Amino acid sequence: MEVTKEPHLPIRQRYNHLSQEFELGASLRILHWRDPILDSHGFGVDSEYAELFWLPTLGPSVLWLLRRVATFLISNNDSVAIDSELLGAMLGLKFGKARDSLIEKTIRRCIYFSVARPTGSDSIAFKTSLGPLSQRQLERLPEPLRALHERHAPVDLSTRLIREELQARKIAMTLAQMGVSNDEIPSALERLNFEGDLASRVASALP
Repeated sequence: MEVTKEPHLPIRQRYNHLSQEFELGASLRILHWRDPILDSHGFGVDSEYAELFWLPTLGPSVLWLLRRVATFLISNNDSVAIDSELLGAMLGLKFGKARDSLIEKTIRRCIYFSVARPTGSDSIAFKTSLGPLSQRQLERLPEPLRALHERHAPVDLSTRLIREELQARKIAMTLAQMGVSNDEIPSALERLNFEGDLASRVASALP
């Protein structure tokens, strides 16, 4: 599989496109998708927050895959190659030659939710930390879980900062895909009421 950019697609559509295009081969190289803000202030994939609140959104197979991947990356200096059938077997997910095997569907779902991204024809980078749920994701949780979320994870300063940065990143990537230059993006973000330092940092991190 050759990964190509889709410059005019909104960010969510782009990840959906990448997930649909992904095809799992006989082996897979797993890499660490480093994210400074999430790695420092987010929730680990093995955290209680991930199990209580991300699990209903991602699904159990995705969360277990992220947890297994995190273990691999810790033990193998952020890069490891693994047989795809073995990876599926470790999670109870069948791998076959036909498209749409269970392990392939699970990896595609990771890509769709932006917790993984293809980095080549046979390699995927995975995040090992997650941010707080978005307001839209929270609204989709069952009411008892929403109430638990309010008690478990009050919206403190660090949570607001993470959400603000993630939102700024999405807008910056969309602007870049629309043809706005990296030099113009900081001022565009500032016009949307993002602070100057955040706007500059997000723009400088764009590919």
